[in-house]
Amino acid sequence: MSDQPFQAFTSLRYDPLLLTSSANTTYSHNPSSPSPFYLLSHHRDRMLSAAQHFNWSESTTTPLQDLTLVHKTCLAAVHSSSDSKTGLRVRLLLSPGGELTAETTPTPQVSDITRFFPQSLPAEGEDEALGEWTVVLDTLPTEVSGFTGFKTTQRGMYDSARARGGISSFAETKEVLLWNADGEVMEGSLTNVFFRRGGKWVTPPLSCGGQAGTVRRYLLEKGMAEEGVVVKGEIVPGERVLLSNGVRGVWAAKVV
Repeated sequence: MSDQPFQAFTSLRYDPLLLTSSANTTYSHNPSSPSPFYLLSHHRDRMLSAAQHFNWSESTTTPLQDLTLVHKTCLAAVHSSSDSKTGLRVRLLLSPGGELTAETTPTPQVSDITRFFPQSLPAEGEDEALGEWTVVLDTLPTEVSGFTGFKTTQRGMYDSARARGGISSFAETKEVLLWNADGEVMEGSLTNVFFRRGGKWVTPPLSCGGQAGTVRRYLLEKGMAEEGVVVKGEIVPGERVLLSNGVRGVWAAKVV
């Protein structure tokens, strides 16, 4: 798979609602200017990390060095969409040749900004308000590689996991959790995952093979969660977990 051409990418949310968030402004291309892009600087950072992991040249990453250019690239894609007044999923891509592009697709609308910047994660019994998804464990292990550790267009392992989990559409409110050869949970096919353990929310460390998602990074930086290995045998049906990604924020799900 590493011999096939690929691009590094990240998926982030565009939403006019984010212009009202002082927390989001901190991650803007201009810290004094509100941004409609969710955790923009974190998304740029994760793409830089991917390019560095794959030993792409410094000239390749030049477009990412200027966060204002990243903002303009995303904004141009939004302005070309007929839905620029509502929330959108923005897919920002960097090629090995240094071409930075963006494209948009519709995404479910959100009215509660606390989904993006929660003051705290819910205690036991308080997570129902965040929404209701179902989560299943994959039936086969996933091989750990640079393509599980960093977000690229090489997505075959995630597509396979979703197929095994019976997920046929991105519109479904269902997620599948990937695990490695040691039985350690890595992440979801589209999300990072958090488990309630010992009175705290924990998320698998990167050493288990999953990705350093932008919302995952935010929650760790704010001390709302910590890293901890979770093996698949510990997970029980009916258990509540939290999911996160750079388009939907943070929300609850139930293991089935």
